[in-house]
Amino acid sequence: MEEREVNPNNPVQEESQAPKLASVEETAKKRTEDKTLPARKKLRFPTLIDLLALLGIWYLLQLVGLLVVKLIGVDFPDWAILRGEVEPNMAQQIELGRFNAILYGITMVMMIACTLLYRRICRGTKKTLRFSIRGLNPILLLWGFVMMLAAGIVIEPVVDLLPMPSSLVYGRGVWSVLCLVVMAPVLEEILCRGIVLESVRAKYGVVVALFLSALFFSVLHGNLALAFNAFVLGLVLGFIYIETDSILSVIILHALNNGVAFLLIMIGVNDMTLHALIDNRTLYAVVYTVALLLFIASAYMIYRQLGKMKAQEKNRVEA
Repeated sequence: MEEREVNPNNPVQEESQAPKLASVEETAKKRTEDKTLPARKKLRFPTLIDLLALLGIWYLLQLVGLLVVKLIGVDFPDWAILRGEVEPNMAQQIELGRFNAILYGITMVMMIACTLLYRRICRGTKKTLRFSIRGLNPILLLWGFVMMLAAGIVIEPVVDLLPMPSSLVYGRGVWSVLCLVVMAPVLEEILCRGIVLESVRAKYGVVVALFLSALFFSVLHGNLALAFNAFVLGLVLGFIYIETDSILSVIILHALNNGVAFLLIMIGVNDMTLHALIDNRTLYAVVYTVALLLFIASAYMIYRQLGKMKAQEKNRVEA
């Protein structure tokens, strides 16, 4: 058989080979894109029932945590103190802070482990956490902090109508700081943003992920007033996480939020509303109006950005 020679100066031959090369390149590109797209139809986790089951596991694990704390020899505080019925002295408050930190740490670690195991059994995404250092944008972090403060001011009149647990149940001392300002931000963000949000995002997209993860985060807090506040906070933290692709950014913001709350507890003004602290109707109206305008502007910005993200997801799926 004669070997066909290729004439480099023959334009017809070059044109006939070009479509074949383009077809091969397009096929390879399509295969690469297909691998990067989340296989949403294949993912079974999470359904709404799965999320409800995880919340049930959370409350069950709190009982298991109490048993573990008892077995390792940690002294239980008086139940009247835990319910906020009796005001503890300083030594009792420090001991309460230690008890809370140990119980919370054990319960949350078990919850994270159970969630990962549940997700694996139910065939959810393997994505967990994003650690983009480039996502640590100081301007965006500052915006997030201001947004949290503004949101807190805006929803305060509603939160004030709901029953709030006594601040005495949090305890005092180094253990309380460790629990509220270090452990809670790290563990809750790993669970709610790093696992739950990522799992919902892989199956349903970014918008559903933001709202369901915020709702999950709020229900974890149990108390109605805390849950309402946590839902709004969860929306802000969820958006920051999606925007920055960094769990570190939301851990920092969560720690700042809890740090401010704990500082207010320490100086004894946490039970007072902003209106009572300012004690001037005109000044309060100005502060509230500014906070409301910031809140509305930020909410609109989030709405537009989520719309762009949703459109990008749709384009990737249809490509």
